[in-house]
Amino acid sequence: MSRTPRLCLLAIFGLLLLGGNACAERLSPLAPKPNWSSLEAYQKTITRAEFTRLINQVYTPDGGFWDFAKIDDDKVIVYSDPAKTEPLFTLHFAPNDDACAPLPYAYKTQAVSNDPTRPLKGIKIALDPGHIGGDWAKLEARYFKLGDDPPVEEATLTMITCQRLAERLEADGADIIWAKHGYEPTTDLRPEDLHREAIAALALSGSRASAYTPSYLFGIEMPRLSKYRNDQTATETRIDNEAALLFYRVAEIRARGDLVNKQRPDLTICVHYNADDWGDPDHPTLTGKSHLVIFTNGAYERKSELIFDDYKYDLLRKLLDRTAVQEERGCALVGQEMLDTFKYPPEDYVGYFAHHVTDVPSVYARDLLANRIYHGPVIYCEGPYMNASDAYYRIIAGDYLGMRVIQGQSYPSIYRDYAASVERGVLKYFGVK
Repeated sequence: MSRTPRLCLLAIFGLLLLGGNACAERLSPLAPKPNWSSLEAYQKTITRAEFTRLINQVYTPDGGFWDFAKIDDDKVIVYSDPAKTEPLFTLHFAPNDDACAPLPYAYKTQAVSNDPTRPLKGIKIALDPGHIGGDWAKLEARYFKLGDDPPVEEATLTMITCQRLAERLEADGADIIWAKHGYEPTTDLRPEDLHREAIAALALSGSRASAYTPSYLFGIEMPRLSKYRNDQTATETRIDNEAALLFYRVAEIRARGDLVNKQRPDLTICVHYNADDWGDPDHPTLTGKSHLVIFTNGAYERKSELIFDDYKYDLLRKLLDRTAVQEERGCALVGQEMLDTFKYPPEDYVGYFAHHVTDVPSVYARDLLANRIYHGPVIYCEGPYMNASDAYYRIIAGDYLGMRVIQGQSYPSIYRDYAASVERGVLKYFGVK
C-alpha cells in the first residue's frame, strides 16, 4: 500500500475513534465524562453579580465563556456548543448575598492550633513534585547533561525540594499528602497503552486546524519530526510522540489528581523548576538569568479549551468552590517570598493564555491541568531556571546543610532556599505570624 493511502486510513481511523468518544461528548484527550449532577450541591450558593465577576475577571477575561452560556437574573445555562442548542447544566443564583446557601465543603484557610510550636496542626497540605523522573526523565524532556557535570533531571530537583518542604511543614504540624512517591508513574497507563487515544487526539488537532492546541502541548516542540515530514515514518513517530505526551502530561497528572482529591487537602502545592530552551540535552546551552512565576487557575481559552465539555465542568467546579480568592492570596504570598529569597526577576508571560493577577509581579492566572483538576486552592510554583547560570551551579552542587562557596559566592542549598520560601508563604496564608 502506498504511503498516502495509508496516512489517509490512519486519519480516518482517528476520526472514527474521535466520533465515538471525544468528539461525540466533546471531551479532551483522556478526560473522564463530567459528573454534572455533582454541581447540584452548589445551587443558589452564589449571586449573579459574583458569578459574573469571577467569569469576567478570573476565568475567561477574553469573554470566551459567554460563547457557551446564557444568563439572566435567576440562572445561567451552560451549553456544549456555541450555537447553544445542547444544554449541559443550569445553575440557579441566590437573589442576594444574605440568601446564599452554604458551600458543600469549606477548605481551611486559617490555622486553629493552640500549640505555638505546631501552628499548622489539623491542616492538610498536598505536595506535588513535578514530573516523573528516573527512567522516564528523557522521555519527559526534563533532562540534560553538561560535559562531565552531574545530569540535571527536573523530577529529582522537585522531589528534593518537596522533601525539604515536607520536613518543614510537618514540623509546623501539617499533615502531608503526597501526589507521588519516588520516580515511578502514579498512573497505571504507559505510552504503548495510548496509541488509540493518540491517533484520536492527532485527528482532532488536524480536523480543527490551528484552533486546537491542547494545554498539555503548550511550550512543547518536537523538532525530531521535521526530517520525517510527509511519509509513513512521520505518522508513526507522531503517534508515538503523542502517546508519550498523553502519558506523562495527561494520564500521570489525572492519576495524581484522583489520589489527592480523595484526601481533600486544604491546600495543594505544585513544585517545578523552570528552564529556557537548552537545545541538545547532551550538549545543552546555559542561559543567563532565571525568572520566577507562580500560577493560579484562570484564563481559560475559548478555541483550545472551552470547546471541550470537561473544561467547562472543571471551570464551574473551581469557580463554585470559591477558590479563586484563596489561590490568588496564597500565590501572592509564596510568590513574594520566592522573589525576596532568590532575587530573580518575575517572568513576563506576554503571548501566553495568561494574565497577571495580584500586586505581586510574578503571579499569573493560567489554566494548567494540575491547577484545574486538583480540588481546593492550588499554588503552582515555577522555580529557578535549571539551565540558567545563576541557578545551574547551585543545582548541581546538590543538597547540603549550611553554606557553600559556589562560583565565588557563598550560598545555602538552592533546594532548602526554595522550600523555606514556600514554607514562609504558606504560614502567612494560614495566618501564622
